[in-house]
Amino acid sequence: MLNLRQLEIFREVIRCQTTVAAAQGLALSQPAVSTAVKQMERQLGFQLFQRQGNRLIPTPEALEMYRDSDPIFSMVQSFSRKVTALRDTRSGSLRLLATPPIANALVPRALARFASSRPELHVDFDVRRTDGVIEGLESGAADLGVSLEPYARPGLEAELIGAGQMVCAMTRDHPLTAKSEISPAMLSGHRMIGFEPGARLGLLLQRDFFAGARPACPIEVRYSNTACLLAEAGLGVALVDSFTAISGSRYRLEVRPLSPRVSVEAYALYQKARAPKRLIRAFIDELKKAVRPAFLETGEDR
Repeated sequence: MLNLRQLEIFREVIRCQTTVAAAQGLALSQPAVSTAVKQMERQLGFQLFQRQGNRLIPTPEALEMYRDSDPIFSMVQSFSRKVTALRDTRSGSLRLLATPPIANALVPRALARFASSRPELHVDFDVRRTDGVIEGLESGAADLGVSLEPYARPGLEAELIGAGQMVCAMTRDHPLTAKSEISPAMLSGHRMIGFEPGARLGLLLQRDFFAGARPACPIEVRYSNTACLLAEAGLGVALVDSFTAISGSRYRLEVRPLSPRVSVEAYALYQKARAPKRLIRAFIDELKKAVRPAFLETGEDR
C-alpha cells in the first residue's frame, strides 16, 4: 500500500516524465525521487515506468492508478483548503445568542465587518433575554452569548467586551436637553419610561441612581430599544443603556449622562470547559472594536 507522499511523487513523475523536473516541483533531490519510484515498484510488484533515455513513460497500470488517485488528491486538497481557512478564520460557523441591547446595537456592526472578509461564514443568530442566552450556552445550542450585566454561572466564562453607562434619552426639544447631566431630582415632573419589574437594567438604576427607590413610571417596557422608540415619539424621557441610545444614529434623540453615573458592562459568554475556537475568538475581538465610548459629549447631535 502506498502512502500519500509516495502517491504525490508518483503523480508528479507522471506529469513531468523526468525525475529531475519532478524533484524540482516537489522540492526534493533527484536521487530521492528516483529511489522513491524504485521503492514503489518493489512494493507493488510491477513496473510503473518504462525508461526512454531521460524520460519515464508511465505503463498502462500506472496511468490507471493515476486516474484512480484523482479523487484522493481532490479530497486532500479540499481538506487542506479547509484547514487553511480555519487557521485564518475565513470560514466556519458562528452560533450566537445576544440580549436585545447588544443584538440591536453592537452585533450588526460587528457582524458586517466580520462577514465582509469571510464569504463562507455561516451564522446562526438569535435574540433572547439573559436567561435564554445562558440556557442556550449551557445546553450547547450556542457557541457564544453576549449580554449586558449577566449573572454569574459556574460553568460559564464572562469576558468583558466593553463598558458603557445608563443615560437619559429625550426628544431634541425637551427641557432637560439644557442640562449637561441628569440627576434624580431633575426628573421630577417629567414623564418617565421605565423598565418592567425585575428587569436587570431597571434594578441597576434602582440601586445606583435612585438610591434603592423604584420611581413611578406611567410606561414600562422590557427593552431599551422599545424605550427609545417611545421617547422618540414624545411619550417621556427614557433611562437606557448608552449602547442602545447611540447605536448608529438610529434614534432622533438627545442623550445626557446620569449623575450619579451608572456603569453598565457588556460581556461575551462561553463555556469554561470549551475554549472558544479561533473563529469565535476573532468575533469576540470584533465585538470589542464595535463598542462605542461610554462617555458621551454633552449635547452631541445624533
